Amino acid sequence: MALAYPDPDLADGLVRLRRWREDDLGCVREAATDPGIPEGTTVPATFTHAAGLAFVHRQWGRAEHDEGISLAVAERASDAARGLVTVLLRPQAGVAGIGYWIVPRARRRGLATSAVRLLSTWALADGGLARVEAWAEPANAASLAVLERAGFEREGVLRSFLSFPGRRADAVVLARVRDPG
Repeated sequence: MALAYPDPDLADGLVRLRRWREDDLGCVREAATDPGIPEGTTVPATFTHAAGLAFVHRQWGRAEHDEGISLAVAERASDAARGLVTVLLRPQAGVAGIGYWIVPRARRRGLATSAVRLLSTWALADGGLARVEAWAEPANAASLAVLERAGFEREGVLRSFLSFPGRRADAVVLARVRDPG
């Protein structure tokens, strides 16, 4: 299964989900300053122009290599990238995982919830997926709240499931599934 980029871009009153651009490096630079983002993603821990470009090119490669899609979360009013939302295919047919981050100065404004809701709704309808799941550490209350506000339901905890440099962590599993009707 392959996913194509939504056409037209997904948007609501807060965000526009669009392809990453090389002029989005300011967003990548800011993301690199939050230790939690590089720890669990491919954002470079030490930002350089070359590392930022490599990050953007990796995001383009997700679709090119049939891994899924990665989109910039842009503020609707300015079109400035403030984060990432991605749907990556799992080995199980019709299943994908959603991931997201928002740069620190743009948090607590609903951007993550809007982005996760928009992309997961699209993935379950137009994207043809049956299930979109997310994994979050139990102590990450902000991320769990984003997922629940976006319509995800808690399903359980996978013990020692997540692997980070130098540590392992439990993962709360949440999911949205396509309406069978």
